[in-house]
Amino acid sequence: MKKWILTLLAIFALFLIPAVADGAERSSDTMILDWSTDKVWMDHGNLCVRGTFYNKRSDLTITKLNDMSMKITFTKADGSSEAFMGKPQKLPMLKILAGGSKTGTLNFGPYQGTWARWSTEQEYDFTYINGARW
Repeated sequence: MKKWILTLLAIFALFLIPAVADGAERSSDTMILDWSTDKVWMDHGNLCVRGTFYNKRSDLTITKLNDMSMKITFTKADGSSEAFMGKPQKLPMLKILAGGSKTGTLNFGPYQGTWARWSTEQEYDFTYINGARW
């Protein structure tokens, strides 16, 4: 009889404990997380890109960058253009609190070329959790 009472009390106690956190969700929505490229340069034969991720939401915390691909269009001095498409060799650690930002450098590996101007287009997938603090 004591076992039944203790079991029922334990089950009742589990129902009283509220859920503390929701599970993480994945997205690629640029209305949540946005990337802005600041600089593109060569470093020891590797193509590097520096930019900033901006968390546009005040109620979500970004926890991880899952995947990223970038198209860089180079315009040469003679007016011709060349496109480079690739993924960073290593994804950066990405934890951005609600409304915050984080600057990072991405290494896209070996590349040979020169350019006068550049522009970037990117696609990325990230994980976030609800809640402004984590």
